[in-house]
Amino acid sequence: MKKQDVYIGSASKQGIYYYKFKKGKLKKEKQIKDFERCTFLNTTKNNLYSVIEIAGTEEEKYGYIIVYDKKTLKLIDKKPSYGQGPCHIEIDDNNKLLFISNYINGYLTVFKINEDGTIGKKIYSHVENEEKSHLHCVKVSTNNRFFFVVDLGVNLIIAYEIIGDIVKEVSRIQLENNTEPRHIVVNNDLIYLISEKSCEIYIIKFKNKKLSIINKFSILPSNIEKRANYTGCAIKISKNHRFLYATIRGYNCINIYRVIKNDLRLIQNISCYGNTPRDLCLDKAEKYLLVANQDSNQVAIFKRNMITGKIKFLENGKMELPTCIIIE
Repeated sequence: MKKQDVYIGSASKQGIYYYKFKKGKLKKEKQIKDFERCTFLNTTKNNLYSVIEIAGTEEEKYGYIIVYDKKTLKLIDKKPSYGQGPCHIEIDDNNKLLFISNYINGYLTVFKINEDGTIGKKIYSHVENEEKSHLHCVKVSTNNRFFFVVDLGVNLIIAYEIIGDIVKEVSRIQLENNTEPRHIVVNNDLIYLISEKSCEIYIIKFKNKKLSIINKFSILPSNIEKRANYTGCAIKISKNHRFLYATIRGYNCINIYRVIKNDLRLIQNISCYGNTPRDLCLDKAEKYLLVANQDSNQVAIFKRNMITGKIKFLENGKMELPTCIIIE
């Protein structure tokens, strides 16, 4: 396989890292230092999107979304996120809609994407609870007709239908207090949710416009006592939907599960070879797995067995406070 492009977001003053990746090796190409705290990234064919995680002051009421041309890595747009502390970007499969999760004040904002990749008009803005909401992510359904919102602050999962510019809530699930849902992946009519505080994975079915919990379990090994700093973090699924990957901060590990209909079977629990695994990403061929270990300033590179889904550590790459990895 030819060299792959790797974009890495950071919670530091270092902006966005750009690497080439081939045969398990990262080669640094460039750093985009226009802005600080570019913590979460997403891409389309031609453009790179990032949030700027500004908390919100009198001078800086909102965080920002920035857009780069991928060929030149030149800034082409910067717009307010209409919320404080934006932490996640979702883009629909048609590259027409941009969904921003604002963590600090809990606002969801939805924008059109213009033909040139710049950010168009805002078509929706909503907060569930202005005092308690903390949005952590949005994911679009497999058929691109619905999207799911994860509100960590009030322990909610909300499903919306979107047709044109019309957004309508269709279902919600209220989780137990102190669950703190964080991230999800969507697998046809199933949603896998990882929670921060309770360190659990929920399996949720979305059918006939209704969300329902069908399973949940702890992600900590049975012989490990829960500590306050052990928190669920990242979750990803393989392209064939056979393997699920999840990280636990504090305990600093990666869990690998085999997907079995409405259940998951743990097949490997392995060190992340660093501290605070904030994100993980499979490469395009899914022969490798990269993990952003934020607090040890490392990206760990693992070799992946395509048949078993299990991984083996290769080496660490150094960079400051990595938080998000995109490989394409």
